[in-house]
Amino acid sequence: MISWNDPIAFIRGLTAQQRKAAALLGCETVGQLLDVFPRRYDDYSRTVPIAEIQDGIPVTVACRVVEIFQVKTFRRSFILLKAKVADASGTIDVTWFNQPWLLKTLLPGTDIFLSGVVTRRPRLGRGFTSPLWELNSPETLAAGIVAPVYPLHGAVSQKMVRALCKAAVEQVTFLEDWLPETVRIHVRVSPLDQAYRQVHRPHSMQDAEAGRTRFAFGELFLYQCALRIARFEADVAGAPQVLFDTNFAKQFVAQLPFELTDDQKKAVWGIIQNMSTKRPMRRLLQGDVGSGKTVVAAMLSALVYRSQQSAVFMAPTDLLAKQHFETLRRFLLPFQIPILLRTGSARILVEGGEERKLTVDQINQRTLQGRIVCIGTHALIEKNAAPPDVALAVVDEQHRFGVVQREALAVAKRHDGLVPHLLSMSATPIPRSLALTFLGDLEMSIISTKPKGRQAIETMIVVGDRGHEKAYERIRSEVIAGRRAFIVCPFIEESDVIEARNVEAEVRRLQNGPLKGLRIGMVHGRIPTREKDATMQAFADGGLDILVATTVIEVGVDVPQATVILIESSERFGLAQLHQLRGRVGRSSYKSYCFLGLADDGPAIGRLRVLEKTQDGFVVAEADLNMRGEGNVLGTQQSGEVLFKTARITDVNLISTAKEQAEKLAAQDATYQSYPALYRLIQIMRENQHRE
Repeated sequence: MISWNDPIAFIRGLTAQQRKAAALLGCETVGQLLDVFPRRYDDYSRTVPIAEIQDGIPVTVACRVVEIFQVKTFRRSFILLKAKVADASGTIDVTWFNQPWLLKTLLPGTDIFLSGVVTRRPRLGRGFTSPLWELNSPETLAAGIVAPVYPLHGAVSQKMVRALCKAAVEQVTFLEDWLPETVRIHVRVSPLDQAYRQVHRPHSMQDAEAGRTRFAFGELFLYQCALRIARFEADVAGAPQVLFDTNFAKQFVAQLPFELTDDQKKAVWGIIQNMSTKRPMRRLLQGDVGSGKTVVAAMLSALVYRSQQSAVFMAPTDLLAKQHFETLRRFLLPFQIPILLRTGSARILVEGGEERKLTVDQINQRTLQGRIVCIGTHALIEKNAAPPDVALAVVDEQHRFGVVQREALAVAKRHDGLVPHLLSMSATPIPRSLALTFLGDLEMSIISTKPKGRQAIETMIVVGDRGHEKAYERIRSEVIAGRRAFIVCPFIEESDVIEARNVEAEVRRLQNGPLKGLRIGMVHGRIPTREKDATMQAFADGGLDILVATTVIEVGVDVPQATVILIESSERFGLAQLHQLRGRVGRSSYKSYCFLGLADDGPAIGRLRVLEKTQDGFVVAEADLNMRGEGNVLGTQQSGEVLFKTARITDVNLISTAKEQAEKLAAQDATYQSYPALYRLIQIMRENQHRE
């Protein structure tokens, strides 16, 4: 047997190619390899004759290669292989992409297992597309079994990862279970060693789900324990007080160019009541896109400044930080409140009516003086980057659900030992059923009404060329009126495999066709940041009429003159993401429109009707939760490791149970130190958050 922390090279029977594959996965030890969990499973335990294959159902067939050949394509770097396989009942076609070595491996007459799903595709016809294949032998990795599907990196194949994990799980000595036995028995989840076998070599889909459930509960339980330690330590340390200045608050509200909604007023009052105590606030300000969360944060920052202290405002991207800087600047300028922008590409100070660009040394010196409002990315919580007198940290995670709460693990103490108050802002309404369990230890402020003067966004599904003409007509009429439009595509460039609109081809088509003569720009993730920011700025300033983009515009684009958004291949997006994209328009008093583009009248229409019927983000969020598939994870971080590898947004009961069990243990031991293995993992999780 080999130990958990042994190098992967210690696994018996590995080839040089398999060792190289493990390195490409970023794994050095056996334990790291086994912590690469499957994304899903393909149930190939059903072996059938070719004549009995039903479209869309995973199957395995034992067959013989009849012929295999390469098909020419318009892309030089793209290789398309076609094959025909047969058994006693009939024949079927097979397609593989970018695997030229199969021409020498799968020679006619070779007996193989094929595992996959038969589909009908416009370009490829009926047959298997990129199925798994194995030589017909008793030692198979996928054929005839429930096969794990792992996340891949580089040129590493599923077959290679399956072989590695199969060998590792059969030879390793597992670690001692860190989950307290009383908790494990109460929750009825598998022991640790059994769970690893269940996820990597399941006997059935039920077996695989039992293993996943154990790891999902473990992740959620650890997270809840870490939050409780952070809360306990923060309460012991105490927080700086921010007292409410009634006269100043009235002056601030009076100078706003609009009237605060009742929800905004309630949010400010609830938050300032929290900050007036010595207990560190941990609150979530949740409001739909365009509901006016930023002005609430601006007013709170101003009140912090009046209390002779500093506020920091953290955004997930440089672009969004710059937009928040401009917004807060407008709100704070009348009161001569100094405001500092600090990002990777900008260091700007506005103080005493003067704007200055600073050097790193200058910005550090001004920061150390304190009593200022700082805006930037999460780098602000790094050492010496935040003022020493921070009383309020505002974290704008926008729609990135699953991370709004983890900042409770990351906001550091001040030099005097006090812990700043924390306000997280989320623009995606979290389903109430999930919020009550997962966010139960956070106080919540909800802004459900939009500012006065905002109109409902008219949303409609457009199908085929005729439907799209309606969208193009509206875009042209809005541009003539001096307004602008977004067009969103799911992909950057054309794919030989997936039928969907892409940014590069769409720009060319629109420029030469339905939107000829209009000024069209393009942004996507492969464009350098400076060029992308310049294009977005040109669109915001009116230098472009239309911006064709991927979902990079989902966060950080606030263009009041944008009144139309056309989302192409909308069936490829979740409801919550479509709702977020829809929120790029309707940010002024102008009437706005959202078109959901479909190529044909398919099954997705029923799901998309939800967006036609409602503007309520909470209704959309609940519908999205109910419709999500098994592959959706609960949340991912901005960078670094995924926070939850196995937990899903649909695991509401697991989330609730993890919270209850963490609270139960904390009542006996607030820091969990009487459970050494559990405590060690909690500390590792907290350290990882601080390094983010």
